Amino acid sequence: MTHPSGNQPALPNFHGGAPQASSLAGSYGAGRTGDEPPRRRSPWPLVLGGCCAIALALLLVVGIVLALTMLRPTDDPSAGGGSPTSQEPVAEEPPADEERTRGEYVPEGEEPTEEPSEQVTHLPAPTEQCEYHEDDQDGLANGPTRTSGDLTFTVPEGWGSSVDWDATMPYATDVESADRPTSHDEHYYSVAMVGQATWSDVQGGYPGAEAAATAYLQCHLFRPEAVDTYGEDPELSAFVSEALEVGGHPGWIARGTVDVSEAGVGWDSVEIVAVVVETPSGPAAFKVSASGDDPQLMEDVQSMVDSLTVG
Repeated sequence: MTHPSGNQPALPNFHGGAPQASSLAGSYGAGRTGDEPPRRRSPWPLVLGGCCAIALALLLVVGIVLALTMLRPTDDPSAGGGSPTSQEPVAEEPPADEERTRGEYVPEGEEPTEEPSEQVTHLPAPTEQCEYHEDDQDGLANGPTRTSGDLTFTVPEGWGSSVDWDATMPYATDVESADRPTSHDEHYYSVAMVGQATWSDVQGGYPGAEAAATAYLQCHLFRPEAVDTYGEDPELSAFVSEALEVGGHPGWIARGTVDVSEAGVGWDSVEIVAVVVETPSGPAAFKVSASGDDPQLMEDVQSMVDSLTVG
């Protein structure tokens, strides 16, 4: 069979001979010979490229973490990063008033409650009319002491006997007294008295040392002429009512301070003390009232109470 061109087709040569150089160059690249094997590419460029990519990714992550950390608000004003407005204000030491009220809830807009004022005692008015006995003493007592029955007190320096006060002590007989003009007005006196505690049978007789001591204070405060000074409902601060002993003999003391600042008498308070002692000759009473504004008079009052003796 013939080709239409009249030429016979060329058959491949299987008996040796090198292939054409041009065909090898097209397959493997110019410059290589047909007998030289193809070179393998090195893996290092790929390894190095991967490492660089991983390193860049790690750096990116670290950078993001640091940025978030630095920009986050902190309670520590010394920590770096963040804007000034993102920091919490530094706590300051509370003022003294706040320190005192710490732990106590105080509603907003209200002042803390103040400490309660000094406790006061209201003595009731006597249920019976106070009894006053006739003065059975002749003249004014003098000397360094005053005595009634077995009860005696020492007269402080500066005290004397200017007025006969004996009949002004209720529920008492055989009374002796001592006085001292106040520093505010020479017509007002601080007065101390001692006498025999005497209750009539009409009022049930002697009520005992505690009730008797209280009665002496009540009668002093609720005298008709004393209402203008002490008021109709007098208040006693620093009130004390307790048992005591004088020379081993049982007794009772009642005392307190009355506010007279609104009475216009020239001083602000009066100290009143009553002591009743069960003596061998019967119950005896000591009573004193003095201006509470004068420290010296307060010392005198206490010295007379401390000086009480029986016998």
